[in-house]
Amino acid sequence: MSDAVPFDPDNAGPGQADARPPDARPTYRVGVFGLGQKFQRIAEIILRHARHNRYRYVLAVGPAAPAEFDIAMVDMTALGGPEVARTLRAARPVVRVGRRCDTARGQDDLLQSGFTMKLLETLNRVVEDVLLGRPPDGDEQQAGLVDEGGMSRRARVLIVDDSPTVRRQLMMALQRMGIESDGTGSAAQARSALADRRYDLAFVDVMMPDLDGFKFTRELKRHSSLRAMPVVILTSRSSPLDLARGALAGCNSYLVKPVTLQSLRETLARHIRLNARIALERAGLRPT
Repeated sequence: MSDAVPFDPDNAGPGQADARPPDARPTYRVGVFGLGQKFQRIAEIILRHARHNRYRYVLAVGPAAPAEFDIAMVDMTALGGPEVARTLRAARPVVRVGRRCDTARGQDDLLQSGFTMKLLETLNRVVEDVLLGRPPDGDEQQAGLVDEGGMSRRARVLIVDDSPTVRRQLMMALQRMGIESDGTGSAAQARSALADRRYDLAFVDVMMPDLDGFKFTRELKRHSSLRAMPVVILTSRSSPLDLARGALAGCNSYLVKPVTLQSLRETLARHIRLNARIALERAGLRPT
C-alpha cells in the first residue's frame, strides 16, 4: 500500500492549489436571505467539503440581495422572511429555513434543528424536482432527436441571454431532454455562433446589453439562411404591448419567465419537429 498522502485542496500550500482537478459537476448558486452567521458558516463548511455530492453549490452572500442565484434560501424566522420568500418564489425556487411547522404557512423546507444533516438533501431535492424536473425517460430523450432523410441527430438550440444563471438552467433542462445547446450573452456573440453552426431553434431574451431581443429577432427573420429557424422570445416581460412587439418582430413563440418545464417541453417539441418537417420538404424528401 502506498504511503502517499492524498491531495487536499483546502489545505494546499502555495502553488499546490493549481494541481486541483477541474470540478465537472453542475454548479448552482444559492442566494442567502436573512440567514444568521452561524448557519451561513455551517452551510459554507458543508458545501465546500461535499465533494462526494452529485452537484456543487456556491453560496451567494452579501449585504444586498445577490443578483445571480439559482436557489434562494430564506430564513423564515428573520424579520420580513415570509414576505421575501413569497416575492422570490415568483422567479426562483425557495428553500424556507425555519423552526417548526407553522399552520399559517405550512412546514418549512429545512428545519434549523436538522440544518446540518438535511442541507445537502434539501438542495439536491430542489435541483432535481424543480430546476431539472423529473428524470428523463426514453420518450423524452427521443423528443430531442431530429430526423433528416432517415438519419437521426440531436437537435441543437441556441440560448441568447445575458444572465449566466438563465443560460445554465436552460442548458441543463435541455440536456435532460436529449437536446444539445450553446449559450451566448449578447447578440454579437449569437451572430458568431450562428455563423459557425446550424441551430434548430433559438431562445432570445429581450433585455440584452448590445441589442434588444425584438430587434435581434427581426434581424434573424430578415436573414435568408436563418429566417426558417424558430425563434422563441424568453423574457420576464408580459404586457400586451410586449407580446405584440414579439409578434411583429416575427417570433414563433413568446414564453414568460419563469417558464415551466412542461411549457418548455411543449414549445420545443412543436417547433423543432415543425422546423425539421419544413427542411425535409424543401429538400424534396417526405417526412415520415
